[in-house]
Amino acid sequence: MISNYLEKKYQMCFSATASFSASIVIGTLGVVTFNKSKNSNLKFLGAIPFLFAVQQFTEGFVWLSFNNYNFQFIQETATKAFLFFAWVLWPVLIPYSIYKTETPGLKKNINFYFFLLGSASGLHSVYMLFADNPRPLVNNFHIDYIVSLSQFDEKIQLAQQITYVVVTVVPLYVSSLKGAKVLASANFVALILAFLFFKHSLPSTWCFFAAILSGIIYWIVTLETKRRKQN
Repeated sequence: MISNYLEKKYQMCFSATASFSASIVIGTLGVVTFNKSKNSNLKFLGAIPFLFAVQQFTEGFVWLSFNNYNFQFIQETATKAFLFFAWVLWPVLIPYSIYKTETPGLKKNINFYFFLLGSASGLHSVYMLFADNPRPLVNNFHIDYIVSLSQFDEKIQLAQQITYVVVTVVPLYVSSLKGAKVLASANFVALILAFLFFKHSLPSTWCFFAAILSGIIYWIVTLETKRRKQN
């Protein structure tokens, strides 16, 4: 029953129009957020909402490739572009963005190791993008990204999924930034909901969750910018 409710609630989020609309809204917020942070070490964190928007824009073309014959030629490129953000960029950029905001000390060192772990995950995902040739499939108003894996690769993928959650959530809990733990909790809940109800289309659910996370990032950047001006 809960699954059916969530499916109906998020149907509006999964279409070319929804992806492009989300891209515009999140992109506008992303430009404002980055402008607030671009002259400080917050700029990598501040760039995330705009990059969310670019990711949604690329998935808009994946949708078009299903809905319009004239866009079928771009399906493979759009799919890999979208999954590059989902699989490669986020596990690298999120811990790195937090690492850059920290002053030298224990928390900065911890986040550097999370960045290295995320980079290893990202590098393996680059291999998956080109060796395993993921294929998009429309399924009940969302897109599943199908990858053919051997039993050995499935074990690696499980380890990588655990790593993904760790490097995109834990650095935010370690962060000294005010509000970072709120972002960490929201991101963790988003990942859990996406995994439970949209397991095979988890990357595609970000058109809904990215808007929420982008708003929190804007709030964090605003708080930190004001704090630094007062000091």
